[in-house]
Amino acid sequence: MKTSLGDAMKRRALCTTAVGALVLTGCSDTGQSLKFGETANVSGDRTGSVGVTVVRVEEGSSADLSGLKDASKYKGKTPYYVHFKLTKTAEGNDDDETSHFEVSKDGQPLSELIVFSSFDATGDPSNPLVTRRFDRCEGVSHTTYKEAAEGQSAEGCAIFLADDKTGEPSSVAWTRRSKTLATWKK
Repeated sequence: MKTSLGDAMKRRALCTTAVGALVLTGCSDTGQSLKFGETANVSGDRTGSVGVTVVRVEEGSSADLSGLKDASKYKGKTPYYVHFKLTKTAEGNDDDETSHFEVSKDGQPLSELIVFSSFDATGDPSNPLVTRRFDRCEGVSHTTYKEAAEGQSAEGCAIFLADDKTGEPSSVAWTRRSKTLATWKK
């Protein structure tokens, strides 16, 4: 069977298009691309939907970590504070427990630091305990979000650590079960 140069080029173009479509299909789990301050509307874990907004990412200093227990293990680390807002956009999205933020610098993940409040004994019988919190960045209460009515928001902050030489994060992603639902970049 004899084929012309034009037929061969058409077949090559079709093959190239098919391969390109397959490559793009493999990348479809990247979700919505947004800038800080924009809201991604994503389905809830089980029902409903949630509006997720990364308001800003703020650089802290290593001094912020000096009050933590075993503070020496954070030497050479810079905290970055991801300020966010979760808005219940449809009734029923009460338990989105499998979604979380992942923060990275040029594809290298930063470590999330979760700080719990502590209760310290004062020795004073009239005020036996004092609560210490990490006021610089507080997470959102799961109860606050769960009890919010449709259209209400809960604001919070998440802490991520980078080596001092790493620099500011380049992206913040909202993920669920290894699937990226939305990514924010400056």
